[in-house]
Amino acid sequence: MTNFMAFQLQIMKRITSWVPLSMPTLPINFNIVNLKAKIFILILFFSFRLTAQKKNSINYLNEKQPSLVARIFAPGILSTDALEHSSPAFSPDGKTVVWAVMKMPSYQICLLEMNFINNKWSPAQVPVFSDTTANEVYPNFSMDGNTLYFSSNRSVINSSFKNQTLWYVNKTGDGWSEAKPLDTIVFKKDIYANSISKNGMRYFTVGPHGTNDWNIFNSNSSGKSNPLPSHINSKGYEDGPFIATDESYLIFESDRPTGIEGNIDLYISFRKKDRSWAEPMNMGSKINSASAERFAKVSPDGKYFFFGRNTGNGFDIYWIDSGIIDKLKKQAVKEGLLK
Repeated sequence: MTNFMAFQLQIMKRITSWVPLSMPTLPINFNIVNLKAKIFILILFFSFRLTAQKKNSINYLNEKQPSLVARIFAPGILSTDALEHSSPAFSPDGKTVVWAVMKMPSYQICLLEMNFINNKWSPAQVPVFSDTTANEVYPNFSMDGNTLYFSSNRSVINSSFKNQTLWYVNKTGDGWSEAKPLDTIVFKKDIYANSISKNGMRYFTVGPHGTNDWNIFNSNSSGKSNPLPSHINSKGYEDGPFIATDESYLIFESDRPTGIEGNIDLYISFRKKDRSWAEPMNMGSKINSASAERFAKVSPDGKYFFFGRNTGNGFDIYWIDSGIIDKLKKQAVKEGLLK
């Protein structure tokens, strides 16, 4: 019997001990009995909730939780001398984290994986499904955590298709399934970052190789894809979309002129009441700097916002309390971007 089950039994015994088994000789104030019973039921309810929250909480590599001031995430473990090329993708159950690094001087991008086993994180290793001859980047879990999506330029078996496109693997009892391309008909161009809402709408980047005109598209379950409106997709570079689970906001990176000192910055666009997208706003100095910021991602529990920053010696991963997004929404309302 677990400690929590034993606690439940004790509570039930306390509650039932108040109910008289025979007619007492003295009058009983049943209002008091009912009140006590209700109090212990509430204690039982909240104890269950706290136990469930503790069970489902994610261990963020034993890092101290950030405030509304961004700081480097897991220095020496995930943020290292290597060039990190994605934010960490934590599975919703907190048992797996996958991210990308760029090897130098080859500029090849590969995935790394760690697993939470016996209350500790395993050493980082290349996932078994990886093609070590390909560029593989932008890992992203499905809402249920059973599927991992990523972008790869590996060869498709029995096909001449060689573009960078979306692939996926499924969780199995002993690891991962074989990697398969998601859909080379819908995603037939160079496809990079991807993010999925809870209703299955996928946001992704189309980045023609050798050009700076990268744009963000979305596609529904039918496979039809559409570019986002022109105030999201500028004439320049847009990449790395992260969509909120309810599609209430979209975060992406862009080199548009409103960046701090003209560099690549992170922008956020909130969804209006009519379901159109508001004018994107620079996420400000809490996130952006004179350096380049990229790789936006909110943790699966919604508590933290991850992003990459070029620190001069390459990209490191930063994190900050996701409350920064609520503050930006209030700012958008104040500035008249949301009506």
